[in-house]
Amino acid sequence: GGEGDAGTRELVRRYTDASVATDIDGLAALLRDDVRCSMPPTPGLRVGRDAVVNDWVNDGFEDLGRLRAVQTSVNRQPAVAFYLWRKQEGAYLPLTIDVLRISGGAITEIITFHDDQFPRLGLPERLPADGTE
Repeated sequence: GGEGDAGTRELVRRYTDASVATDIDGLAALLRDDVRCSMPPTPGLRVGRDAVVNDWVNDGFEDLGRLRAVQTSVNRQPAVAFYLWRKQEGAYLPLTIDVLRISGGAITEIITFHDDQFPRLGLPERLPADGTE
């Protein structure tokens, strides 16, 4: 299992880095062709890399602003919690959590949870401004 674990960790790291950089091409490269993406409790499932990527573009992902990420796990699956810089607050506040299913060296499913799930998962309520940790 060690080799698979290392591959999974590397993939999660690349997903995290590409997300924080809002690098859609970088993210797309990590997705399997038939990737599935959902955002409960919102109904609907995106299937396929193009559908998922188009959704991100249409949602304005590239213009989100400054992000930070915390790697965690949800139900023993790798997950990445994203925080968005809020100038008024002077801190990064919870945005979304992506729970990843990985198989064969690619991401096969992304389930995105809203910020209301952060407390349940024991994630911090805010992250400090850069350079003050």
